[in-house]
Amino acid sequence: MTLTRDLDSSIAALDPLGADAVMRALPQANIAADTTWLRTRAMRLSQHAARIRDVAHARAALRDLGMLTASLARHTGRPCPPRDVEAAMLHLGAVADEVPRESVYSYATRNPRGPRRRSFTDTSGEHLFIDEVTAASHALDTAILHGSHLAEADDQDTADTLADLVHQRLQAFAAHLLTVKRSLTPQYFTGQLRPYYPPLEIAGHTYYAPGGAQMPLLVLDVMLLSQAATGELAAWYEQYLDDNTLYLPPHHRAHIEKARHAPGLARLAQQHPHLRPAVALLIGDLLRFRLPHRQLARANMAVRDDGALGSGGYTADALDQLLAVTESARALLNPGSPV
Repeated sequence: MTLTRDLDSSIAALDPLGADAVMRALPQANIAADTTWLRTRAMRLSQHAARIRDVAHARAALRDLGMLTASLARHTGRPCPPRDVEAAMLHLGAVADEVPRESVYSYATRNPRGPRRRSFTDTSGEHLFIDEVTAASHALDTAILHGSHLAEADDQDTADTLADLVHQRLQAFAAHLLTVKRSLTPQYFTGQLRPYYPPLEIAGHTYYAPGGAQMPLLVLDVMLLSQAATGELAAWYEQYLDDNTLYLPPHHRAHIEKARHAPGLARLAQQHPHLRPAVALLIGDLLRFRLPHRQLARANMAVRDDGALGSGGYTADALDQLLAVTESARALLNPGSPV
């Protein structure tokens, strides 16, 4: 399986638009709310986009042009990029085979470390946020690698060994996000960082900003939970997948599309008892992450205006639904549950 970490570390090293100096100056422009500077630099960088034909270079260019455009939208309140910038982002998205704006991968795993780091505010809190989300994503990358073999395990020892490897990486993932929770107050995140994650209107379509729903956890979700829910909850979950899968890189999208059309591990464990301990361990990990995550989301929403959405376009109610889907999967592990 393709490892996102390897791909994205090579993208982080690239500067196809010659944007290093511009991106170093971005935080100061944001402090000054200098929309003229932001618009001029975005227009200049977009002129170099047409020559890009390489996937990795297109993804690096989207990282930089996307952050400039998001900054401009934050300070103007207008979600539509300038026409030439929009055309450049559409071209780069087509070459990259991804959405035509920056994603959580752009902001985290494809973001250089050190003096080339891209950030909106250049604050210690934002740097910690980027570092921890990157480390959390790397942990998920390895978890996906091991978890992809669980359905093939033909005995309990093999299944338990694989599940323990996934469990360790999920624990690391949760620990990194716990560091974020303990370090960044809702007031800091909502007041200083959240405004730089606006939705953008590109070619008549709304593309949401980097957010938790775009993280690789979505791949593990589908592997475990596919076809666990029924009725309206199942319909909600399918729409949730439709809404968020497009923000993932192609190899993760392909994995999700394959997994969502087959019974997930919870459904398989219902028919194959040797899988139940392994699947129960991992569903427990999801629940232990989702309960405090919901608490954190509610704390952030509490300091926002009524009706405000998260960067991915959701309210905290979406986490209630995800918890319900996860509980549906756990219920399938009861030997008496209906097939």
